[in-house]
Amino acid sequence: MSSLVGTHGQLGVNSCAALSQASHEPLAGTAPHVAVWICIEQEGAWGAHPLTEPGLGSGAGDALAALTDNDFVMALAIRRVGRHPRATGTRTVMIARSDLTDAWLCTRDVDSDDELAAVLGDVDLDAVMHGRVPSGWERATESVTLICTNGKRDVCCAIEGRRIIDEVSDLAEHHYWECSHLGGHRYAPSVLLLPAGLVLGQISATELMQTHTGNPPLARVRGRSCLPAAAQAAEIAADPEVPFGTATAVTVETIDEHRATVQVHGLSGSTSISLVHQAHSVPSPISCEAVSQSRSHWLSL
Repeated sequence: MSSLVGTHGQLGVNSCAALSQASHEPLAGTAPHVAVWICIEQEGAWGAHPLTEPGLGSGAGDALAALTDNDFVMALAIRRVGRHPRATGTRTVMIARSDLTDAWLCTRDVDSDDELAAVLGDVDLDAVMHGRVPSGWERATESVTLICTNGKRDVCCAIEGRRIIDEVSDLAEHHYWECSHLGGHRYAPSVLLLPAGLVLGQISATELMQTHTGNPPLARVRGRSCLPAAAQAAEIAADPEVPFGTATAVTVETIDEHRATVQVHGLSGSTSISLVHQAHSVPSPISCEAVSQSRSHWLSL
C-alpha cells in the first residue's frame, strides 16, 4: 500500500497533509489572494482540472478564461454532495465578491453550455470588483461552504475532503458543495466559505460547525481571500484586540521581503501588527508528488 494512503482511507504517513501537520507548518497567511470567485456546477467525475478536462463548451471556456485572466479572480468547479452522475440539464453558477465590509454571493441557473457562455460573457468584471451584482443574477441570502474533494489533483483532498463531507453533509441547515482545487493540498481538508472568502485548513467537522456560529478556530484559519498574505496573517494576529471577523479595514503600511507592518481597524479601535517573513524550520512537500522544501510564512512578532 502506498505510504500516501493509510489503512481505512486515512492519510498515509508520507502524504503532504500528514507531513505538513507533523511539521506544525503555520496556516495563517496561506489563503489565495482572490477578490472574486466564480463557481460553476460540473457534475460527473472530475479530472485534475475539471473546468477544462473534459471542460466546458468552447464558448463558455473562452468567456471564463477572459474573466479569470485577472489575477484576483479564481474559478472553481463545484458539484452537489453525494453521487456524481453526468450532468444532464440545469446547473448552478455562482459569483462571490469577497470583501471585509461588502461581501456578497449571487447565483444563476443555466441549461446549456451556450447559455453559460452568454451569461459569463455578459459579466462586467469591473462592476463586480466595485461591488455591483450582475444584472439578471439573484443575490443569495445565505452563505455556502465549499470543500475541496479533487483527488485527481492530490490524494489528500480526496481523503480528508471526503471525510469531512461525510460528517457534515447531513446537516441541512448549511449549504455544502464539493469543489475543485483551492490551493494548498497539504492543508487538507481545505474549506472555503462564501461570500466571506474565509479559507480554512486541517479542520475537523466540529470545528467547522464552530465556524458556522461565527467563531472559527483561529488555528485553522488560513486567511480571508480579499487580503494579501501579510494582511491575512495580521488580521488573525490582531485577535482579540480586533476580534477576528470584525475588521473593517486592513492596511499594509510597510512591507519588504523580510518584514511588514499592518494596521488592523475594527469597529471600536485599531491595532498595529508587526510581522516577519520567516522560513519554517521543517521542510515538507507542497503536494504529494513534490519534494520537501522549506517555505516562508508571515509570523507576528
